Amino acid sequence: MDNVIATTLPHADFGDADCCGCLNGIIIGDQAQIVCNECRAIIRTVAARELQQTLTEMELTLDVASAKCPHCGAVNLFPGFSQMLAFTCRECGEAVQLASPEG
Repeated sequence: MDNVIATTLPHADFGDADCCGCLNGIIIGDQAQIVCNECRAIIRTVAARELQQTLTEMELTLDVASAKCPHCGAVNLFPGFSQMLAFTCRECGEAVQLASPEG
């Protein structure tokens, strides 16, 4: 659907600590709403032309974990996470298991 921008922005970090949903941008004419995909709460309304910038700014307020793929060398970013233990590389598609955190 061209008028929906799906994200992994957790609603729990933007207003409802008990909600397990993620926020999506939905363009309706010249306006856009940022809506939870679980509880359907409208978090914010912005001009459609400002939606992507608003979502990016929201993403930048979250923790971001990064990990380099040992297979292809690509750096993978994981907004909303402070650490990754395993992931699928977004560049080459290989599964990566990182060393367990010490402690």
